[in-house]
Amino acid sequence: MEDDMTNMKQGPWTRIRPLQIDEVDDNTAAALKAGELTWGHFPNNLIKVMAYCPRLAQTEVEYCNSFIFDPVTTYGDLQTAGFNDRFLKELVISRTSLINRSRYSVTHHSFIGMKLYSDAGRRDEAHSKYLHLHEHEKHPQVYTERERIVLDYTANVARDAHLVDDKQFSDLRRVLAAHNKADPRTSTLTETAAARFVDTQIVELTWLIGHFCLLNRWFTALQVPDEGPDDEANFQASYEEIVPQDIRDRNSRILAGEF
Repeated sequence: MEDDMTNMKQGPWTRIRPLQIDEVDDNTAAALKAGELTWGHFPNNLIKVMAYCPRLAQTEVEYCNSFIFDPVTTYGDLQTAGFNDRFLKELVISRTSLINRSRYSVTHHSFIGMKLYSDAGRRDEAHSKYLHLHEHEKHPQVYTERERIVLDYTANVARDAHLVDDKQFSDLRRVLAAHNKADPRTSTLTETAAARFVDTQIVELTWLIGHFCLLNRWFTALQVPDEGPDDEANFQASYEEIVPQDIRDRNSRILAGEF
């Protein structure tokens, strides 16, 4: 570990030292602040490590938000983001990250997902879904049909996209279409528009899975650390507060002390 080049509080790291806001240019500093404010109000090591590549850091926040965090977003009559709901997306992110055994994604999105459900009054539901997510196929009663089929698709894409066959793709289309027919926002779409919307949802979900496969490997290879008590913000304390003990224990077993 080299000597720190910052006067700011910084926790331990191994392979790549997260850069601090006082040692980057102004545009990159703005990106660090945007990452902090839009990703849970935590000064986070994700954007701090990305800061080594300034344009990556500067474009990453808006890029990621477009398919992860943005709600239904329109430009005039055109919907531009938010095609799948956040609850489903968080299950997909955590399922992908558990398969890839990526510490930073597993811990942070366990926290994000549990908080999302809890804030919506659905904490008990989330507890069961997240506890069994690493082997969702063994607990079909915990998930809706749409969730099961989306998670099956997620697992195949994350492990080997060649595993996705035409039947699975057809089932995916079917459950998404059925869900959309029950949603007042999409129930009145014409047949052609409804089919296109389903395709859009699949494109978004598949991009989400692929992005997290990339991000998982990036976190693991660079050994990006969780933020702890010696950092600007103590993510570890929030993780322990929001994520139930049995889910944290499951995460620890799967991660086995690795990144």
